Amino acid sequence: MSELRIEINGLKEEQARMQARVAAMQGEPFLQAMKTATLIVQRGAKINAPVDTGRLRSSITPEIRTISATEVHGVVGSNLAYAPYVELGTRAHFPPPGALAVWARRHGIPEFLVQRAISVRGTKAVHYLENAFREAIPSIVRILEDAVGRIMRSDE
Repeated sequence: MSELRIEINGLKEEQARMQARVAAMQGEPFLQAMKTATLIVQRGAKINAPVDTGRLRSSITPEIRTISATEVHGVVGSNLAYAPYVELGTRAHFPPPGALAVWARRHGIPEFLVQRAISVRGTKAVHYLENAFREAIPSIVRILEDAVGRIMRSDE
């Protein structure tokens, strides 16, 4: 009977290099790339956001969240209570009295007429964040691919 013998040299060293590369995905080069990507989305969202007082536009901020050893999230959004309703729109509903008073006064429209229109049609979605993200996808992919490539080549 014949015997087959295989010897693999350097496997442990290669495993250690791969583990270091995975750890580097949470390191400064990747986090910087994610920050750049979120800033691109933030810029687009601010351009796309409707402006009345500028409060929504100025509230749009990026954040990097390290979820686990293998997961990093880039998040762009607003902390304003009405931001989701601007992004996604609303179904027909009757807004509470006073909710639109300042806006209606600033635009010279009786509040009741605005409430009635919303009660019939709802509000239209603007998708300022979604559109900014969609527009930025090619840039985000390029930025993150470049960062991963630099990390993978870092110890060659």
